[in-house]
Amino acid sequence: MRLPFNFELARATKQVSLKNVFENDSRTLMVWLHTHITKNNRAHSQPNVRVAFREVSSSELSDYIVYKDAPITALGQLRIGGVWKDGFCRSQAVFKEANFEVNFSEDGWRFTSFSKKENPPYDWKSYPLDYQLDKNQFLEFTLKGGRRLVVPCLEFFYRCYGRSAEIKRVLTTYPWYGSNESHLSKLYAELGELEEVNKWKVKLRKRLVLDDVLLLAHAKYEPYTERVLRRIYSQIESSHDARYAPNVFLEIQPWHQGKATLKVRGIQLNDGSFLALQIVGCSDPEGKAIERDREELQKFDGFDIDGSGGDVQAGGHVRRFKKTPFIVDLTGGEEPDFGSGSTEILDTEFEVVGKRRVVIDVRRDRAKSGAGQRGGSSVTPPSVVSGGDPYGRGKGVGQALIHAKQVMESHGMLRDMWNAMLYLKQQYPTKIQSVEWFTFESGFCKDLEPELIALTPYKDDDETVDTKTRHWLYLDVDRKVPRGVFVARLRVGFKTVFIVEIQRRTRQKQDDVGVTKESEEAFKGLAFILDEEPTLEKVLVTLLSEIRAVRGVIRNITGEISGKALTFSHKSSGSDEISCQAAAVNALGKMGIRLD
Repeated sequence: MRLPFNFELARATKQVSLKNVFENDSRTLMVWLHTHITKNNRAHSQPNVRVAFREVSSSELSDYIVYKDAPITALGQLRIGGVWKDGFCRSQAVFKEANFEVNFSEDGWRFTSFSKKENPPYDWKSYPLDYQLDKNQFLEFTLKGGRRLVVPCLEFFYRCYGRSAEIKRVLTTYPWYGSNESHLSKLYAELGELEEVNKWKVKLRKRLVLDDVLLLAHAKYEPYTERVLRRIYSQIESSHDARYAPNVFLEIQPWHQGKATLKVRGIQLNDGSFLALQIVGCSDPEGKAIERDREELQKFDGFDIDGSGGDVQAGGHVRRFKKTPFIVDLTGGEEPDFGSGSTEILDTEFEVVGKRRVVIDVRRDRAKSGAGQRGGSSVTPPSVVSGGDPYGRGKGVGQALIHAKQVMESHGMLRDMWNAMLYLKQQYPTKIQSVEWFTFESGFCKDLEPELIALTPYKDDDETVDTKTRHWLYLDVDRKVPRGVFVARLRVGFKTVFIVEIQRRTRQKQDDVGVTKESEEAFKGLAFILDEEPTLEKVLVTLLSEIRAVRGVIRNITGEISGKALTFSHKSSGSDEISCQAAAVNALGKMGIRLD
């Protein structure tokens, strides 16, 4: 039977083409599931994954499955629910989003498949696969009340095993030990120094991104994680037969143990369980601080690095192009050329839920480093790129740097800033004596739930105020919901610092791969120290009035404050453990306060 099309669709941007996957197929196809690993006969360094699609026609989905092979490095583009036509993702199904507290320890999950008949992953009719004894593997977590969270194993693998496509490619292509072409040689560079007891040190290879370090640190120092990672290739190797290319339905388990939070999108099942078709983010495991280093750029892929380097996240990856084509074709049919530059391709962002693991970067004298200047190559980049190992020359195929940007889970800027201030007090109890919020009615309070000061609307008969300014004062103009201002006080040593943040309206924004998500307006924050603290109420009355007039552009009114007043931005840092930590540190730094 044909399936009803019950999904709302969000428009997707057309950055990446997968012509090699769809070839001359002009049908409109929705990604239904990533099924199993197959051999790639054309580009041996990146296995294929067989991807199941259903054809989309008006308000229905086809009742049969269409299979296509895609390189494993392309799975981040082929998200489940993506609608593809002529090699481009045109839209993305919008699934229900939810957070689940799960147990990654071995007694908290099991592998399940419809082929086992007993205790199937879910009611097959809720999300039917090709046939009712399907061999696809699912990871099932036990939830409270007998409910279950069911996740396709390959979705868990691609999203939770590091941020770069390179890690997934290496884990499914090379053995852990035994040759120069091994996991260890592809992922870890030599430290160049002695290991230290009770310290976790990892030096990343060039083709990895910085946020890969968490997985690799655990694999290096935790025997449990190493066993889990080694088992991935061993499943493929044990199925090998020289007479035919095996279809390997990988069993992928959590790579660390303990409690965790998964943020997912998917389908609510009839029994209250949840089928997670997309993983949005996950919490970091607790553990020791990680010292992160990266292999220096001297020579790579047969050419000298000449004044080029990567961005902050990509670090010392191969030569980067200053400009990339508007459309780039990601292929699994060819390997990249030796000496080719790299083109960055972004998968969907990955959220760190809760507190982030502490990572300390090793700092080096830039003059002695091979990384050189930033900016990348000025040579015209190729329009066809591949995520595999370089092989041969002259094909016109560039190197693809494919990764998901790692971001902190946000609860809104005001809440994130308040949480960051509380976190800093917890981390520096001898330096920060108190953190409080303020309103005229409540005064200074230490309650965990902060209150805002509502901006006062202009009088209707005030003809000096334009319509845009009047409307700006409301979060919801139609319902006349006023915009608020958050005021906090931090006592740090002998200084009393006030921080002011403006409440933001929410808005819809598309990310780099076309997924629509909720965002907020952008405003700078204000930090100030008063000449005389008792004048705070008087200063705030003037300040709030001026904020109305300039519609939140605070830099225009810092001179109205009697004391030291400066604006600050909300840029994040790679060392942030919670959202807005760097912004709060930046605000205090503007007032001459250094916590470290």
